[in-house]
Amino acid sequence: MPPGPPAVGPSAFGPAQEVAFGPPARPPVRPPTGPADPVRALAAGLLNLSGLGLGYVLVRRRLLALLCVAATAALLTLALPADPDGVPGWALIGYAALLLVAVADGARRGLRAPATAVQIRPVVAIVLGVVLLAVPAGGAVAYGGLRDDAVEEMLLDRLDSADALVKKASGRDFAEARADYRTALGRYRDLVDDHPDSRAAHRVHDSLDAYYKAVSAPYADGEHCAAVAPLEHLRTVPGTVDRAVLGSLARWPDKPLAASLLKCGTGKLGAAESDGRGGELGQLLRTFPESAQAGQVEPAVRAAVERRAGELKGADPCAATR
Repeated sequence: MPPGPPAVGPSAFGPAQEVAFGPPARPPVRPPTGPADPVRALAAGLLNLSGLGLGYVLVRRRLLALLCVAATAALLTLALPADPDGVPGWALIGYAALLLVAVADGARRGLRAPATAVQIRPVVAIVLGVVLLAVPAGGAVAYGGLRDDAVEEMLLDRLDSADALVKKASGRDFAEARADYRTALGRYRDLVDDHPDSRAAHRVHDSLDAYYKAVSAPYADGEHCAAVAPLEHLRTVPGTVDRAVLGSLARWPDKPLAASLLKCGTGKLGAAESDGRGGELGQLLRTFPESAQAGQVEPAVRAAVERRAGELKGADPCAATR
């Protein structure tokens, strides 16, 4: 018989291997979980509270960590640059709810995290989590400062617009510019009433000083009859703006108005029809009866009568009677 193939046995290839038949074994879907670790759960929850998803990094859930970072980035995009009205309420509520969900979910996942999760010492985990709480807290404080600056800029813009309105009105007749003056005055009042501690409110007194000078310009120019109406308006300002803000401006128009009434009234003696109330001189006696100007009315009227009487000449008694 011809020789057969050489025998294959343990002596040629080592110990015999058992061949297993059937489908190959499937790898596990996820790594096995380790023992419950409350410290890791606490650390994961605290780290997620930072808004950066670091708790998910701790338990090797990188996709969830990226979602947390994306949510924080979206909030920052919505919040910056800071607006006087702040972040919309719905955005804050939604982000706060997301943080709470991330904290709870991070703690749940950290309690029985996979055996491959990052190992961290208890003290280090808690300290790191507490320290990172400064991230959202510091961000809130910083944003509050930015928002305050935005509000200040907005209020200063309002003050500047009121000042510009006064400057524009100062070049016109008071009767035409009265509406603009009242609009500017209302803005000054709103600043000191609604935002008394703002930089703009602290500048309102200086703006009111310029306001008084603009309105009383006819008096400064010696146009006493034209100055009466503007000065009467200035005497009503303390009814709109607090006297504490006006300071000495509150009573300033009294003397200029008394002087203007006297000058205007005496200038019209004998040259204007009476209004039945004595004109500017009658107004002076009613408004400032104790003033020095009021004491000058009687001598001025007497002198005007004597001067007018001295001019009556001729033989026509009818002209003298009139």
